[in-house]
Amino acid sequence: MRPQKQPQVNTSTPSSDTAAVLVTGPSCAAPRIGDDVGVVKVEPERYETVQVPDSSTNGGRALLNIFSGLMGNGSPPQSPVELQEFPEGAVKIVSSPPPKPGSQTVDFDDCREYSYTTDDQDDNDNSIHNIHNHMAPSLIPADDAESQALTMRAFVLGKSYHPVQDYNLRRTDESNLFWFTYRCDFPEIAPYGITSDAGWGCMLRSAQMLLGQALRIHFKASRDWKPAPMYSQRRQDPFLRSMFTWFADFPSTTQNFYSLHNMVAAGIKYDKLPGEWYGPQTACYVLRDLVEMHERYQLAHIAPQLLLQQSSAANQPSPANPLSATSTTGPPTPRRIFRVHVAAQGTVYRDSIQALMTKESKKRHDEETAKKHQANPQAHPLDLEWEEELVETVGTVEWDTGLLLLIPARLGLDTFNPDYVKTVANYFSFPQSVGCLGGRVRGARWFYGAVSDGSKVFGLDPHTVQNAPQSRPARINGRLGTTIDLTDEYLRSCHTTYHEVLQLHKMDPSIALGFYCRNQDDLEHLFSLVDHYHTQEGGPRIFAVADAAPNYASRSDVMGGSMMDAPSDESHGGDSEDDDDFVML
Repeated sequence: MRPQKQPQVNTSTPSSDTAAVLVTGPSCAAPRIGDDVGVVKVEPERYETVQVPDSSTNGGRALLNIFSGLMGNGSPPQSPVELQEFPEGAVKIVSSPPPKPGSQTVDFDDCREYSYTTDDQDDNDNSIHNIHNHMAPSLIPADDAESQALTMRAFVLGKSYHPVQDYNLRRTDESNLFWFTYRCDFPEIAPYGITSDAGWGCMLRSAQMLLGQALRIHFKASRDWKPAPMYSQRRQDPFLRSMFTWFADFPSTTQNFYSLHNMVAAGIKYDKLPGEWYGPQTACYVLRDLVEMHERYQLAHIAPQLLLQQSSAANQPSPANPLSATSTTGPPTPRRIFRVHVAAQGTVYRDSIQALMTKESKKRHDEETAKKHQANPQAHPLDLEWEEELVETVGTVEWDTGLLLLIPARLGLDTFNPDYVKTVANYFSFPQSVGCLGGRVRGARWFYGAVSDGSKVFGLDPHTVQNAPQSRPARINGRLGTTIDLTDEYLRSCHTTYHEVLQLHKMDPSIALGFYCRNQDDLEHLFSLVDHYHTQEGGPRIFAVADAAPNYASRSDVMGGSMMDAPSDESHGGDSEDDDDFVML
């Protein structure tokens, strides 16, 4: 660091208060004046105007001596005891003078050697200082705090936070979210020789974070649940032990259901090889297939009666608030995994979800109906008693378990359509929200919240390479096997206090919304919230809801005769085209 000219301090003593200039350099340790080591001077980074009392007073002289000593323009600073002579309010910090035209300004303590930028070099809003200081209480002027509180709130996974009063609460909740990142030195993905997903697995890691949030709500039945502060206590939590085992990167289909090895194995079905980039829609189908594998394992190794008992209890709403996302007196924790439905083409069909969620319940109902028919056969095909019973049972079959609804969408061609920013931001306020898969150019993220006006979006960045967890031998149910070593390092690596705040309109237009619904009433509540928002606020809809999917087969049968009777294009000499039809939402 090259020596710089010593800045001067104005020490004139007019009759009124004196204005001194406080010069702040980068945060680096410098020896005190008088030490054996020479004093290192640095380039000033910020200037603050300080109103000091009259220099004729003891406090004024002490403060000026301190300034002069620190800046090298006078005697060394006196004893700190002199600071006690300052009356209350003697020192007042005011705004720095505006910069001259053409001059360059830098943020306070912005050291170019240690700061970083994102892929967009001109994106000043994503600097490290704006990321950590956004919506911080210290940056909101006192006279504007009330107006900002009325117009701007932070929506995070179904919760609403005041920008000032709830700032610390929001940061605490964010630090307890599950964070899954790149890993290195995990068992090889054969036969490709891959032992790290750095550079290509960011969308899969983001999908793991979304799935982890859904598992937290499903098994803990509360959005307010947080892991214990001590790592020894976390190792005793059955849910956390299972959770970190499921996501450990090992090629196992009986323990590590959501490992990177199983994710890339499922991606081969969708023409994705290990090492290739994934999009949000493909990641949704990968999650669906892995959850189905997890459910099949549960049905084969856990007593069906126990699963049915837990599922029935989990589908019962809480007496206090049937749709409350924060109730601590809710239903007991279910044992079985939920199911995943991917709403392709931006439309959610109720009949498809009902068929998926009632497969086992409908099977049991059909078996009971068959037994009843054998014991009491129907006297006549038009028996009114049987018809009334059939009508009553339609639509009343309970869900087998919870639902993770994934809705892939593309909100723009090359760039994010700004008409959707406020809609996406307010979807984070729904209690069923488990975040959104998306990202920036060349980088996927899991977004879990946004500012209510749609200006900013909060996310977790998986682009950090960490060591993969290790396994150790253990005896399980009397048999020798292996288990994941839940070390402090591994548990610590699954959480972070560094969260990103990005401009929402600069997101990639390809996203996938995620919603967890505990039962059918919760799903209908989600649909009502979507309708209410668009009725009150307007704006374009991201997805549509319909009762049943159209039956294209029946329509083709009806139109078959007319199509055969119609003259062909060749009879008129026309050229037939074989182009696909696309629907723009």
